[in-house]
Amino acid sequence: MAVTVQNLYNNTLNYYRIKLVAGREGLNRVVSWVYYTEDPETIEFIRGGEFAITTGLNVERHKINTGIEEKDYVADFLEKLITGFVNRNASGLIVNIGKYIESIPQSIITLCDKLNFPLFTMPWEIHTIDVMQSVGNKVVMDSQKRLSIEQSFYDAIFHHKNFSEIKLDNTPFADSQDYSIIMLEFPKQEFEDEDELKRYVDYSFNPKTGFTTNDYCCFFCDKKVVYILHSDGKLLGEKINQIARTDKFFKYSNVALSGICHNLKELAVEYNHAEVALKFCDQENNYMAYDSLGIYKIFAEVKNTAVLQKMYDDVLGCLNEYNKQKRESYIETLKLYIESSGKIQKTADENLTHRNTINYRIHKLSEVLGMDLQSGSARYLLQTAIHIGDYLCKMNEK
Repeated sequence: MAVTVQNLYNNTLNYYRIKLVAGREGLNRVVSWVYYTEDPETIEFIRGGEFAITTGLNVERHKINTGIEEKDYVADFLEKLITGFVNRNASGLIVNIGKYIESIPQSIITLCDKLNFPLFTMPWEIHTIDVMQSVGNKVVMDSQKRLSIEQSFYDAIFHHKNFSEIKLDNTPFADSQDYSIIMLEFPKQEFEDEDELKRYVDYSFNPKTGFTTNDYCCFFCDKKVVYILHSDGKLLGEKINQIARTDKFFKYSNVALSGICHNLKELAVEYNHAEVALKFCDQENNYMAYDSLGIYKIFAEVKNTAVLQKMYDDVLGCLNEYNKQKRESYIETLKLYIESSGKIQKTADENLTHRNTINYRIHKLSEVLGMDLQSGSARYLLQTAIHIGDYLCKMNEK
C-alpha cells in the first residue's frame, strides 16, 4: 500500500540515525516523493505528499535579507519552510543538523506539534543523497505495488475473468473474511485534472480519517472515489462523511456504504449495492448505507427492472392519465393514508388538508384503481408499488 511517514520512520530512517522531534500525530501522512530544498520560495512547486530535506544552506542569506537577530533567524527560516510545506500538503521535513542549523528551536517543535507535521533531525555526516535514494526507491516500489492492488480490485469488480487472488498475496487484503466498499462522489467544484484531485485525496483528505493505507485501497472510477476495505466499512464511512461535510471541496458530495461480502468474487455485487445507496442520498442525508435501505434492497436484487416497472404499471399505471402535479398529489395522499393505517383524520392532519378533501380523494382513488382501500392487502400492494416507483425514479436519476 502507499508509503506513509510512519513506514519510512520504522523501516528506513532509523538506519540513517534520523530522529523524530515533533509532529508525531502526522505520521500517517502519505509520501509521494522525496524533495530537497534550501529556499522557501521553491515550495510553490510542491504538488502534495513530498517528504522534504534541507540542510539550512540559505539560513545565513535569510538572516542578511531579513535583518532578523541571530537568535531568531533560524526559527524564522524554518517557520517559513514548514508553513509553506503544510499549506502545500507536504508529508514531513528532515533537517540536516550540524553545519548551518545546530539545533531545532523550541518554537518550531511547538509549531510542528500543533500542525501535526512530522519534523526530523539527521546528523550532518549522513549524506542527503543516500537518504533521498532510499526513500525514492521505497516510494517507487510501493507505488508499483499499490497500482497492482488497484488493478486487481478493478478486475474483481469489472473484469472478473482477469482477476486472480494471487495478486493480493502479501497484502493486507490476503485471506480477509470481510470486504466492503465506500463511495465518495467527486466534488461539484472541478479540479483542473483528475491527477490533481487524486493528489488532494491521497495527501490531504484521506490522512484526516486517521485510518492507515493498510486499511483500504483507494482509486477513482466513474467520477467517484472508491474505497475497498478488508473489513466492515461503517467506521471509515462515517468518518469520511464527517470530514467531507467540512471539506472545502467535498462538502456537497454524497457518501455511500455497501453491505459486507465474504468473498472477493462477490465484490462486484457490493459495488452495485454502494451505487444503489448513493442514489438514495439527498440534500437532507448526504450519507447512506445500503443495509439501511429496507425494502429497496429487495428491488436492487431484481436484475430485470422491467419486472418492477410492470408491477408498478399494473397497480398505479392508471394514474398516468392525470397531469404530473395531480398524479403526485394523489400518490402523496395514498402514502399518508397507508402510513396512517387508513385513518382519514390522521391523513388529513398529516397532509394539512380538510377531512372532506381527503375523503373525496380516497373515494376517487378507490374508483380509479379499482380497489377497496379499506382492505389491508390492497394497501400493502399499493405501498409496494409506491416504493417501486420511488426506487425506479432514483435509479433513473443521473
